[in-house]
Amino acid sequence: MMADDIKRWIVKEGEKFLKEIGIKSCQSILDFGCGVGNYTIPAAALVGEKGTVYAVDKNKESLNELMLRAKKIGLKNIKRIDALEEIKLPLKNKFVDVVLLYDVFHLVESRERLLVELYRISKPEGLLSVFPRHHQEYMNVDLEGIKENIESAGFHFETKLIKTLMHDNSIEKGCVLNFRKR
Repeated sequence: MMADDIKRWIVKEGEKFLKEIGIKSCQSILDFGCGVGNYTIPAAALVGEKGTVYAVDKNKESLNELMLRAKKIGLKNIKRIDALEEIKLPLKNKFVDVVLLYDVFHLVESRERLLVELYRISKPEGLLSVFPRHHQEYMNVDLEGIKENIESAGFHFETKLIKTLMHDNSIEKGCVLNFRKR
């Protein structure tokens, strides 16, 4: 069942979802906390050869698996970024069109520093898409608190969407919050 969900997500559902949140051909995307690439791979397929997806994670094994998966299906537009403890990304100011922050916000030690960095690298009107889904012990997500954190960093709340998403290698309904850089 899990393998079927992953395949269905990578082949069909992932691209459909990412298109619905606003990802387009030729864009530059940052997938922060990308893991093994369940969002990175469909994003790379969607932005095409003229687009780029920057895959950031501090787990080297997950990044290795992502790059192997990408190579097997012929995706060459994923750039790996091994995250360090400090939150300083090797990307220029106003560089990315879309930041995906999916199921990682609760793991970040300094949300404020992360948001400042994401603001720095986002283009004007850049999209910040947040999936605040957590593991079982974090089910009581404070969406208003998350919105306030993100808005205080200079992003403007745009929409709350209930969509079909990938979490822990299975497809489920979930809530996504979308923001724009002011």
